[in-house]
Amino acid sequence: KYLAKPENQAILAKYPNLVLLKGGATEYTEAMGRGGILSTQRALLPPGESALKQAALLGPRGIAKVGATMTRPFARGFEGAMDVAGIEMAKALDHHGTTPARIDDLTQFINEFRGVTSAERLGVSKIHQQQETASLLASRYTRAVSSLLFDIVHGGLRGQLARTAMARGVAAIAAMTVAVSYSMGEDEKDIINHLTPGHPMFMTWRIGGQNIGPGSKVRSIMNLFAKSAADPNKLRDTSIGWGALEYMKNPILRFYRAQAAPAISFSYDLLSGKDYIGDPTRDGLMSMSETVAKRFMWIWAQTMAFEGGTPLGRAGRGVGEFFGLRASPRNIIWEVKDQWRPDMKAYMDIPSDPLE
Repeated sequence: KYLAKPENQAILAKYPNLVLLKGGATEYTEAMGRGGILSTQRALLPPGESALKQAALLGPRGIAKVGATMTRPFARGFEGAMDVAGIEMAKALDHHGTTPARIDDLTQFINEFRGVTSAERLGVSKIHQQQETASLLASRYTRAVSSLLFDIVHGGLRGQLARTAMARGVAAIAAMTVAVSYSMGEDEKDIINHLTPGHPMFMTWRIGGQNIGPGSKVRSIMNLFAKSAADPNKLRDTSIGWGALEYMKNPILRFYRAQAAPAISFSYDLLSGKDYIGDPTRDGLMSMSETVAKRFMWIWAQTMAFEGGTPLGRAGRGVGEFFGLRASPRNIIWEVKDQWRPDMKAYMDIPSDPLE
């Protein structure tokens, strides 16, 4: 009904390259699209298939069918929200679309802002697309966000819109961070930590004994830049975390390993015996089972199953990750600091002269 409205049809006609997500067109929802493993259109017993194959796959297909039925409404909601966002952005910025070149720039900006650029419309070859998919996790989303960040230093309408959007976004996030921190009774030092890329508490807060905050590719890239600038010598470190006691120190290599496609990261984790943060992957049956299971689970389910904590903490992380937040358990150092904070503050506030 929304897409059928005359004013929306007019916008779609003016901006024909505006990417619509309806029908599983993103990496987030393609498993639930036509032909995906969680598609409700997949048959349990496809006609013409051998009885032996049907018997072998009936169990996994049944589980996928149940999963598809449960998750498809969330996929529809996500796709619908992203389509509405794209069309409403085009309406709001339509006054910029005065020439074909500016219409193209505006379309690309809206697509990139939503993380849904089309490689085919950009002229990227099929072979190159397949190489990206084989080497990167969520390659289309990564391409879109990277393009948006690179546009900041470019001229033209796309550069202008990217700079304006990022400036407003940073201001809004900073204001939200201050408001959340004050509402939780934190002081100015804590607020600065939440606003400092590279700090362990960057854009995360203690909620239910867990670290929870907004998560996105932009946040990850900001952290990468901050860690690289904090110690540039680490960029020269070529160790790849292969030895028994060796740890991958180069932030760019660690970033790629975390963003690598599942086949690459899974193979490397097994061969090296450690994941990208140094945890063991095959030193026993439990760690080996966990390494394998993680590759076939959603992140929200993975954090509930494997990252420990109380039932309430696990549930908090799972719910946060399900709705697109970033959630992780708090380590013992952060817990001790929080427990000692009132006593340390009272100690530091004791009046004293320079001699004492």
